[in-house]
Amino acid sequence: MDRDREWWASYRFTAEYPHFVDHEARAARIGVCQPLVVPGILQTRAYAEAATAAIIGLPQDHPAVLARVEVRLGRQFDLLNRMAGADPPRLTVVLDEIVLRRPVGGAAVLRAQLDALLELSTIDSIAVAVMPTRDGAHAGLGGYFELLRFPGGQEDVVFIESTATDSLLTGAAATAPYRDSLDRLVSTPGDGRPAAETIAQIRDSLG
Repeated sequence: MDRDREWWASYRFTAEYPHFVDHEARAARIGVCQPLVVPGILQTRAYAEAATAAIIGLPQDHPAVLARVEVRLGRQFDLLNRMAGADPPRLTVVLDEIVLRRPVGGAAVLRAQLDALLELSTIDSIAVAVMPTRDGAHAGLGGYFELLRFPGGQEDVVFIESTATDSLLTGAAATAPYRDSLDRLVSTPGDGRPAAETIAQIRDSLG
């Protein structure tokens, strides 16, 4: 994204965030674990506005909220463009079932977000897994993280985002636990239902 340091600072992004965006734009494989909300890279505009406003405690039309939403939508646009190319990246997303049920922005906003997830999950390069609530604890309950893997032997990068600080982790010792957590989540059979079936069932229950 063609934004200078002053732009990022003016909207109170952390110093790590633009570096994360650059890393994500080059990654060959992206793995996301999100037990709380739909990951930013897959959010609709309305969902992103509602979630961001609630997290940072500002009105939905505040410039800092809108800047964050535009960055998220830009990340999604760039990812889908890359996926349409000859060597598409692979995105794996693991969601806790509660993410699909939490009415961020209200029922109508959540319904539209679930529809978007269903459409995105039809893309060959995107894999979505849902951890059923009734199965109890799982490796993803440690919190949100995004694991970025690159071609050519470049070391993995893990991004951890929180309300006040962001972290970029590199080096095998720091990133291996997250790679292990993602591997365990993806290999967990859950209730055996495809994620799309679970998402559609919850979407239909919203009326």
